[in-house]
Amino acid sequence: MASVQNAVEGGLQPTVNPANTTTSSDPTSFRVKQVQISDLLALRGIPPPPPHPITAIQPNRLEEIKAVFLATYAPAIDKFFETRWFQDTALTHLLANAQLMAEYSALIEAFNDQNLSDPNVIARLESFEASVVWSSMTLCRHVMNVSNGSHGQDYDLLAASKRLDVIESMITGEHLDSNPLSQFPPRDPPTNPPGLSDQLAQRSLDFWCAIGHFLTLHDNEASSAKEIDDTLGRCRTLLDTFENRDVIYSIAIARHLGQRWADFPRSFPQPITTNEKDAGAKLYVAQKFLEQEAGGKGTTQVIKRICGMVVRSWFVSRE
Repeated sequence: MASVQNAVEGGLQPTVNPANTTTSSDPTSFRVKQVQISDLLALRGIPPPPPHPITAIQPNRLEEIKAVFLATYAPAIDKFFETRWFQDTALTHLLANAQLMAEYSALIEAFNDQNLSDPNVIARLESFEASVVWSSMTLCRHVMNVSNGSHGQDYDLLAASKRLDVIESMITGEHLDSNPLSQFPPRDPPTNPPGLSDQLAQRSLDFWCAIGHFLTLHDNEASSAKEIDDTLGRCRTLLDTFENRDVIYSIAIARHLGQRWADFPRSFPQPITTNEKDAGAKLYVAQKFLEQEAGGKGTTQVIKRICGMVVRSWFVSRE
């Protein structure tokens, strides 16, 4: 499956033209609309293909799907959510999902396309992969929904499904009435005194809790301004050089600050400074980072496609 990495290495192109800058920002904010996940799967405006027909999958292809999922997608989703569920458990649920299996089979065919040097073929492939990635990520939600609570003791399933809810709200522009990640317990009771692994686990929980709290705060309420800044500042102290946290934090920054510039993302605020407290500098760094991750610098296919969906959201929410 090395061709997966090679085929999409070019990725999405940056949306910003350095010549297009603006010196004004409106503190009253430019209102953006909430979008649906289906709106975001059309990376670069090219929609993924319609659902593929469900057919019998030959043994060789079945083994290919298993290998691709366990080697490429499950580890990347777990890395993004900071869980273990997809590598440990999700394969069984993928194999039971006939439609998603049909999509994986078709995706493997698409990666074997002889025209992968064609930019149009690559563009369609990116959107197709984004749809498969998102459907794979939602396996945890499906299992939670059909289990009627019988999986309530599965720590990683619960963590993954709640973090999926948070990420979905983040990239679609939704706000949450309450924080689903508030007071989320550690997987294992910490030692006394807490060891390094306990401290790292707690920092992970603290980061996700802060992101969940951010989504309960409304930008159009003046009373929330300081709390939003404080919450994002707390997130920043918990990044710990994790790529997924850098991505999620940058998504939050772009969501919060992007609405202050009516021309975002087609132009970015000037002057660009190195002052980390400057809103324009923060937005510029977040936008550029996410575009670069979508454009091929992301270390996993999941990171690349999620970032591509985020870049797409900036345009769709302003149409």
